[in-house]
Amino acid sequence: MNNDSNPPKDSSITWTRVRAIFNDPAPPDHVWQSQFDGFDEKLEQMAQTPYDQIDFGDLWYYHHDLAYSELQPELFAWLFPVCLMDWDQTLQNSESCSHGDSEFHYGILQGKVFTTMLSSRQLEEVTLFFRDSLLKRVRSETRLLEIRNELPSFGWLYRFNSLGVILPDICPIWEGLWSLEHPGQAIAAIQYFSALLYFDDENPLFELWDNIELNFWDNDSFIFGTGWTKNNANYLTTNLTVEFVNDLIRQAAVLLSNTTESQIAERIKNDLPGCQALLRERVKELPEILRNPDITGWTV
Repeated sequence: MNNDSNPPKDSSITWTRVRAIFNDPAPPDHVWQSQFDGFDEKLEQMAQTPYDQIDFGDLWYYHHDLAYSELQPELFAWLFPVCLMDWDQTLQNSESCSHGDSEFHYGILQGKVFTTMLSSRQLEEVTLFFRDSLLKRVRSETRLLEIRNELPSFGWLYRFNSLGVILPDICPIWEGLWSLEHPGQAIAAIQYFSALLYFDDENPLFELWDNIELNFWDNDSFIFGTGWTKNNANYLTTNLTVEFVNDLIRQAAVLLSNTTESQIAERIKNDLPGCQALLRERVKELPEILRNPDITGWTV
């Protein structure tokens, strides 16, 4: 585990930032870690490659090690920033953070990486990196619904749900997303919270699109049979309220008032009075759905 230093304050997504979390590590002089599938030479190759020239596809080897191998601290400090930059790139491209049959979130959860390899300061900085990468993604949105890499633009929420499974504290992510400091965040708010207001076939967001639905509880990880942590589900139970959703939808409509999305945002805002009964049920139900992966959809 790396020693603590003053955390980086930069909110941009850069190599400088992710490497600062690990005190700008040098490449390990010697690799003693055994690669899970027997490809020790690939770990040695990545240790000898400049960090910004490592092929993200080669993280297949390291994702498996995160899940199943004893991790060498020096190699972890060298490669985990690469994993974080891959996390950001796949999010921006609407792709899962996976390579072949390996997957980042699964490796983190299975290997208990956050508790065994990160200090409290490093975990805080990694969490803020996830937050800022998500903000980068949602702030790039200009339309409430468009196709990006053959996937709907609201795919960012599946990555958000993956964080609810692996992070011990979702609070910084939640508060950052819904600060509504940018029109893209307002678009994300309409995308996310409109699913609490309507029955599936009544959401005006999807009227012009065939075969598209928004499943609030899905994530983009390879984790199956495990839902949000108890702490994160409890946080959502406390902070996802009828009042919160109403206020956020109204604020989002104002923020989008001079954009191409103003008409549908205003329509959803005007629908709020007639949606309160369903909203009351769904703000209670969503934390339980996210907590329990055996629940596969709304009961109301």
